[in-house]
Amino acid sequence: MLQSHSHASQPSISSQYSSWFDDRIEEFIEAHKGRFEPTSFFKRRNGFFITISFNHSRRKQRLEGSALIDGSGAKTMMDTFTELYNFLCRELVGRNYHRPSFHDLKPLAIGCLDMNGSRYWRSIGELENAHIHSIWIFTNQTRDGFQKILADEKRLLSIKERFSIRELDIQQLDHDHRNSTGEGRASSYMAKFMVHNNHELKVADDFRVLPFQVEKSVN
Repeated sequence: MLQSHSHASQPSISSQYSSWFDDRIEEFIEAHKGRFEPTSFFKRRNGFFITISFNHSRRKQRLEGSALIDGSGAKTMMDTFTELYNFLCRELVGRNYHRPSFHDLKPLAIGCLDMNGSRYWRSIGELENAHIHSIWIFTNQTRDGFQKILADEKRLLSIKERFSIRELDIQQLDHDHRNSTGEGRASSYMAKFMVHNNHELKVADDFRVLPFQVEKSVN
């Protein structure tokens, strides 16, 4: 989405990414909130900042086993993020979640790859413990269902095992947490590895914005 420019400073790249994420979030909320409902209220009620940490040895074993069965290429961590998103959509929206008529019920999910220590790097460091920081904004129709999943320890454990997730850190979003240049702190935090990766590409697939755009047919 964004091109790398040698003259761009790290803060400006971070600002561009986080501003773009914020714009997507604002567009989604505007399209789904009530007419007189404040954006900040919708965001606090329906928004979550979720960090996904993986059991990497188990994930590797499962991916290798899957490749032997279906012959598919190696899946990236962002592919796994998309699979988790699709699974939750199926749980919350129904088995026909992929049909265009159900598109507006699906949550917005923005996921960014991160590595240990990226906050303190001056240049890209050793890639250790890859994990995903993500912002999820649920629709009013799916929020309660998601909270029920979180409250069901057995169900949540099954999901974690299914996707080789070691830990889920889930926090409510706060609309008013902004940095000095106006971007959301959560959006800025998500972009910190991408800033380094933009200057020195180590991972080609480092973020996803879901759902993918649906092309509307013209009759």
